[in-house]
Amino acid sequence: LLEYKTQHGNTLVPQKYDQNPRLGTWVDTQRTMHSKNKLSSDRVLRLESIGFVFDRSESNWMHMYCQLCSYKEKHGSTTVPLRWTEVPSLGEWVYVQRYRCEKKERVKLLDD
Repeated sequence: LLEYKTQHGNTLVPQKYDQNPRLGTWVDTQRTMHSKNKLSSDRVLRLESIGFVFDRSESNWMHMYCQLCSYKEKHGSTTVPLRWTEVPSLGEWVYVQRYRCEKKERVKLLDD
């Protein structure tokens, strides 16, 4: 895992990682065990110490949110065109977040 992080800058190993299938499976198992509260606190601390991401969906959301913050800093608003060429997925992501409105605190972040 440390070698993967050195090469890729993160610990987001795909579940089906062709270069090391056992690593992908192991990482997926750690996430599953963590979600079921079955990882020892020592293992959790060790993984957290290297920046291990237990919740990929939350990590992905925060990555896109950071992209939106950069957009706002540059353009002065969070109204991203649906088909913005600089980061093509950002406009669609913002649209989906606003209209899904699953978590009101997230929508508030989008508008702040």
